[in-house]
Formats: sequence, C-alpha cells, structure tokens
Amino acid sequence: MERTERRTLFALAAVTVVLRFLAYFRYRFDSDEPQHLHVAWGWTKGLVQYRDLFDNHAPLFHMLSAPLLRLAGERDDILRVMRAPMVPLFLIVVLATWMIAQRWWSERIAAWSVILLCTFAPFFLKSLEYRTDNLWTAVWMIALVTLVIWERPFLAGVILGIALCVSLKTMLFVISLGAAAIVTAFVRDERVDIRKALRIAAGFVIAPAVICAYFASIGAWPNLVFCVIRFNELVTRTRAETLIPRMLYPFMLAFVIWRARDIARTHDTPRPRFFLGVCAAMFTITLVGFWLLISPRDFLPVMPLFAIALTTTIIRRAPRASFAILTTLAVLFLGFTAYYAEWFRDRQLEETTMIHQVLALSRPGEPLMDYKGETIYRRRPYYFIFEKIGRGALSSGALSDTVAEAVVREKCHVAQADGAFWPPHARTFLSENFLDMGRLRAAGQWIHIDGSFSIAIEGVYAIVDKDGNATGTLDGMPYTGPRPLAIGSHYFVSDRGERLAVLWAPAFERGFSPFHLKDREF
Repeated sequence: MERTERRTLFALAAVTVVLRFLAYFRYRFDSDEPQHLHVAWGWTKGLVQYRDLFDNHAPLFHMLSAPLLRLAGERDDILRVMRAPMVPLFLIVVLATWMIAQRWWSERIAAWSVILLCTFAPFFLKSLEYRTDNLWTAVWMIALVTLVIWERPFLAGVILGIALCVSLKTMLFVISLGAAAIVTAFVRDERVDIRKALRIAAGFVIAPAVICAYFASIGAWPNLVFCVIRFNELVTRTRAETLIPRMLYPFMLAFVIWRARDIARTHDTPRPRFFLGVCAAMFTITLVGFWLLISPRDFLPVMPLFAIALTTTIIRRAPRASFAILTTLAVLFLGFTAYYAEWFRDRQLEETTMIHQVLALSRPGEPLMDYKGETIYRRRPYYFIFEKIGRGALSSGALSDTVAEAVVREKCHVAQADGAFWPPHARTFLSENFLDMGRLRAAGQWIHIDGSFSIAIEGVYAIVDKDGNATGTLDGMPYTGPRPLAIGSHYFVSDRGERLAVLWAPAFERGFSPFHLKDREF
C-alpha cells in the first residue's frame, strides 16, 4: 500500500475509535440489554434460569456475566458498566477478520475489510450492546480461525459447541458449514473429508452435553426445553409469514449451488476462499429461510465475511479506483452510523433514570412488575415476558394474561410505567390500581370526590395530598398515619377537601408521591 492509503486507513480507524468512545457513553440502550442483565442478575441471587425466571435464550452468556454483575453491585449505570466486556469481544472479531483476510487474501484486503466492518452501522452499533450475539459472534470467529487457518477440526468443534450454548442460532452455522463443505466438494470435483467432519462432530457435543447435564442435575431440564425450544416455536403459530421463506429455500439453495459452480469453473480460487464464500451464502439463506425472527444482529457473524467479500470485489473489479471507492464507502458507512446513533446525542438517561428509581423506590426482595426484566434488580411476579414472541402468544391466546392475579398473589406494589406493550387486561388493572411516580408506578389510587377508593393489593398504605400526609377519617377512624389496608373498598373523609391519593406507604416514606413525579430526577 502507498503512504497516502496507509494514512487514510489510520485516519478512518482513529475516527471510528473516537465515535465508538462517544457511542459507548451516549448511544441508547436496547431493550434486550436489561433483559439479558435481569437473567444474569438471577444467577447472582441463586435463581436458576428457566426454572425460577423466564428466558428464551441459551444460558452460557448469562452464566458467564453473573460474576461480573455481582462484582459491579447494584448501581443505576449498570448497563453502561456491562457494556465493557463487549469491548474485548469486539476486538476478537476484528482480529479474527484480519487474520482470515490476511491469510487467504492480502494485507491490503485485510486492512480495508476491518475498516468497512467497523464502520458498518449494524455492526458498529450492535457490537456495543450487552447481548448474547456479541459473545456468539466472537466464539464463531474463533471457531472459523481454528478451522480454516490452524486446521484443528476437533478444537473447532469444541468451540462451535460452546457457541451453541450461547445461541441456538449456532445450529445454522453447523448446517452452513456442512452444506458448504458438500457444495464445495461437489462443484470442485473433490471428496468430502469425512474424518474432518467426524472430528468436528466429536468436539461439538462436549459443551452442550455439560450444560444439559448441569440443568438436569438441578431439576431444570424440562424448564430449559420449554423456554428455549417450545416457547420459541410459538412464533410459527402466531406468524404465518414464516412459512414463505421456507418455501423459497430450495430455490435459494439452487441459486447458491449454481453460482458456486459457475465461479468454480471460471475462477481459480483457493479452496479456503471458496469454502468461506459458500459458507457465508449458506448461512444467509438458511437464516432467512428458517430462523423465526430476523433482525440485523442475527447477521453479525457473517458481516466479517461480507466485508472481506465486498473489499475483494471492489479491488478486483476496479483496481485503479479501489482506493477512492473504499474510502468513500467507509465515510458513507460512518455517516449512516452517526445518523442511526442520532448523531451521538445522549440517549442513555431514560434507562439510567428508571434503574435509579428502581433502587430508590423498591428494596431487595420486593417484587417489581415490568415488561421483560428492564428493571434488572427485582424479581418479576409474572413468569412470561412481553417481547415479540410473548406478545404474539398472548394476542393469539396461546398464553394467558394473568398479570393481575400474579401481582395480587405476590403482593407486588411497584410496576413499570404504562405503555403499549402491556397486555390489555394487565394494562387496565395496573392503570386502575397503580399511581405514576415517574418512570415507575406504585400501588394506590386517586381518591374519588366522595372519599371512596379501593385496594387491590394488600399492604400498608398512606393517605397523601400535595403537602404530605393528609388529615381526616379513614374507614370511620381518625387517620394518624399509614396503616394496613385489606383488599376491598374503603372510605376517607378529608379535613381540608383537597385532592387526595392512597399510596403504598413505603413509596411515600422513600420520597415518592403522585403529586411530584420524579421523571428526570437523581
């Protein structure tokens, strides 16, 4: 490479590092991040994933995160703190991309592949987030390096087995690797290496067998099967459009084979290059054809291969203009990244504020009702979560909306604020029996003009006005302060006639009131 090109690569890398630093502290938190953290928190409290709290992901990411979360402690900026382990995972992916491209292509292609990968908006932003996909991608890339550079099939199989314990989407990798090996051998008139396949298979079963044995030993194996397999299968009952890609899969497969055969006949491509290209194509069509809910993060593991393929294509087809094209592309990618990151405005405050209020409004051991674990540090009274699959299952009747019953049974006095993701019955119950405190709600009601109100959740309650404790008569007795109230109707006669509310007393004692919302306070 010429000096100008090297300097350009260095400048692009420097800009990317600066933007990643800004994004780390300012880019908004995805709703999946606290969901994963809630599960990891469960492990720190001796709760068993699937059995004691719901999750529909493979367990290894949460189990590995738990010691770090325990070390960090309960704090309102925990989401930012737990993004730190994603940094070395990001670096592993970048290094593996460089190693593969430099080994089987060239140093120039490796450098530009890394730059394009790191500036591509979906990779840039998703690789920041605390999510299973980042560990999954890093482990996959290590497996790929082990297989195509170090040529250690058994070890590659072991690493792929670890990846399966991070995400079930690893099965798409296994299918893609096997299909790519068969297609590569077929179009290049070679033999399939059965011994290598058996070594990979022998290594692959080790980690999943250990995980399965562990959950079986603690009596949680049926729970794992239900959450990770049967629950996710509910998508096929609630989303009929998933059948269309499966019907198109044979045509996509035929196209990949036809295109691979055409390239094998017209290009003298080294086998590892050819295999990696077919593998990326097979993974893509298999993901599109068979995975239930597809999002940009699902393509993270093949983005490095796409970056290598894009770089190679540009350099091969436009050798003289390749420097200008690649530079322009990287700049455009950075522009799109900045746009999708909302120009790196600080969007983390909302989630941090809510967690701050969780720690202030509730105490360890007190349940808290939220969508899917956004409040992280408190156990939910209702088992299922309201992500896409859960909401679809509730809408179709496959799951029952028993949130109200669970909240009453567990004496849950704190809930997340109102929103569209609450099931209808749960939303009505919470709206009628909880009062806004800011980002959260506490059990209580506005008292009617005639002094009547009702209690849905047994507990100790206070009668409050805008100045603090109200004065008057509660259920025929002078009100002198918070008292236990049973489920049912009650009556309060005020001495001053101002607007009043009945509020779960611990919330009031902890500084919360429906008259003074703590929406942005710390």
